[in-house]
Amino acid sequence: CIALVTGAGRGIGAAIALRYAREGATVVVADLDEKNATEVAEQVRSLGAEADSLGVDVREPEQSAAMIEHVAKRFGRLDVLVNNAGVIRVRSVLDTTPEDWDAVQSVNGRGLFFALQAGARQMLKQSPMGDGRPCGKIINMASIAGRTGRKLMSAYSASKATAIMVTQAAAVEFAPQLTVNSICPGPVGTEMWKQIDREWAEHENRPIGSVWEERVGLIPLQRIETPEDVAAMAAFLASVDSDFITGQSYHVDGGMLML
Repeated sequence: CIALVTGAGRGIGAAIALRYAREGATVVVADLDEKNATEVAEQVRSLGAEADSLGVDVREPEQSAAMIEHVAKRFGRLDVLVNNAGVIRVRSVLDTTPEDWDAVQSVNGRGLFFALQAGARQMLKQSPMGDGRPCGKIINMASIAGRTGRKLMSAYSASKATAIMVTQAAAVEFAPQLTVNSICPGPVGTEMWKQIDREWAEHENRPIGSVWEERVGLIPLQRIETPEDVAAMAAFLASVDSDFITGQSYHVDGGMLML
């Protein structure tokens, strides 16, 4: 299995790359920070898996297309694409500037879409992953914030709703050759959530750490969500066990949002 994970230089993306390595996949680690991507690729190799790393800015569709072309040329095909690259701005609706909106949408919405487009074009040219199996699998990183509006996260929530809708549209359009699903994490203990906590606390003049503690307190399973929790779902969606699942968006949030 040849798997490509964007935004894999840290956090959830790195956890997915390492989980795929443990499952025996060849992993291509892509990230805006090429140094981080290289370091995670080394960790993948330390687990005995083949790896490659790329510095990629998914805000530029040409770079996403070149990324997919590189993987196909080096490894012959692309079986699993995880569109995980993402950013956030914590702003009130009234304080959100055009620059804030574009910064979030350019990665989480536009970037995801054109990376998916490039990946799908390659996968649709391939033979199936096995007898009776799809030709490829696409996994998009959404969020429970894409399910319901979030205070101070309007641009982010909108971008993650976009990820969910793109998932559904692509799943219909590419069936039965490809499966397309998304993952909706809750609050995960990553650098992004440190940013959310800090910016939210500053906006409301609260102590740093209080927003995070409040959110964790709302999790029915009563523990912090880890990147590995999300990686476990990414492993399932990349496996043969999910071959008859497409167009779905799975909440991995300890029970925070039940729909």
